[in-house]
Amino acid sequence: MSNYQGPATLIAGDSTIEVVATLSGSRSGDVRQWGGSAQTGEMAEGFLAAMESGDVTIRLPDGQEGVVVATTTAIGSGRLRISGNGAIPF
Repeated sequence: MSNYQGPATLIAGDSTIEVVATLSGSRSGDVRQWGGSAQTGEMAEGFLAAMESGDVTIRLPDGQEGVVVATTTAIGSGRLRISGNGAIPF
């Protein structure tokens, strides 16, 4: 099991937002699962629109990236639920 907690950048189209991510991942045979949450102080409307219309990437400070599905947990909370796709980037 892998874990990461710290700064990250979410990228959706031309929009970016800085977050604090709490992620965990596990591997069972060939199946990899990872996800968690991301918290930001302020959710920009432009980022939300970009997030809903295309792929979202999470980039960690070491440059590792992963494709995610990001959904809001409560309007205005600045908290996102993250589900990863592909290789675990941490």
